[in-house]
Amino acid sequence: MKILRIFFLLIFVLSAPSIIRAQGVPKAYEAFDYSGTVNGKVVRFSLADGYIGASYLHMYLTGKAKPVYFQPDVGIADEHNKLKFVPFPKGRSGYFILDNIQEAYDKNPAYIVGNYYLNHKVFPVKFRLIKHSGATH
Repeated sequence: MKILRIFFLLIFVLSAPSIIRAQGVPKAYEAFDYSGTVNGKVVRFSLADGYIGASYLHMYLTGKAKPVYFQPDVGIADEHNKLKFVPFPKGRSGYFILDNIQEAYDKNPAYIVGNYYLNHKVFPVKFRLIKHSGATH
């Protein structure tokens, strides 16, 4: 009988971490998805409303299976509400600067505008709200 108790205790102790991990940790922001194009390339922007540092961009290049990933250079917008997104991992050229970026919005904008900078050229970009993920991340 004692061996049976030890066996069940051992099973519980070994499975407890996976049960706890499966519950997840709620995050304090909501994701809003935007889409735009830059120089003929599709770009997706995920706006993390409530934690702007978790926002990111994906640029889909012709003929490439994986998109180029861009993340915020710093976790907050500057004094002019502009936020710079740099490629990750580092080493690729080009970056985005998006305008009117706030930590949190009362109502998310239907459009977000900015510029893509590559090889001393500036390409304007306009992202259109395509969906709200609905879930808090």
